[in-house]
Amino acid sequence: MRSEIVRATLLASCVALSGCYASNVVAATDRAVAADAVMDAVAWQPATKEQLVGFHESRSIEGDAALSLRKVYYVFLADGRYTGAALVEGDEGLGFQTLGGTWRLDQAGLSLDGGEPARCEAGGAFLRIQVASGAIVMKRIEDA
Repeated sequence: MRSEIVRATLLASCVALSGCYASNVVAATDRAVAADAVMDAVAWQPATKEQLVGFHESRSIEGDAALSLRKVYYVFLADGRYTGAALVEGDEGLGFQTLGGTWRLDQAGLSLDGGEPARCEAGGAFLRIQVASGAIVMKRIEDA
């Protein structure tokens, strides 16, 4: 069960983990982590598999997940596997949570482990994953 929560949190960047404030407690404009002005100029396009494959580090976390996520890392491999880690703030303080599995990218978006797809776009070295309640922007820091 815990890995399912982490998986949803890492992909959607919107699932509130235990010990977080309800999203209505903090104004939507205040729910962001590490915004980067450079990303405002990015021309977003649907991501390709080639843009997804690599090692990505979060640059911006917006929405409900920004209440608990401090940093997210993903490695997407060309063979359809991924691994991820998130620095999460919970009742007991900060801690890393990890997961791994399979990914698929198609017209519907990015799906992890056969789950619901999330909108996935790329621009330059940046990758943006969006759902209704938030978004995460990551920067490729290394090829996989």
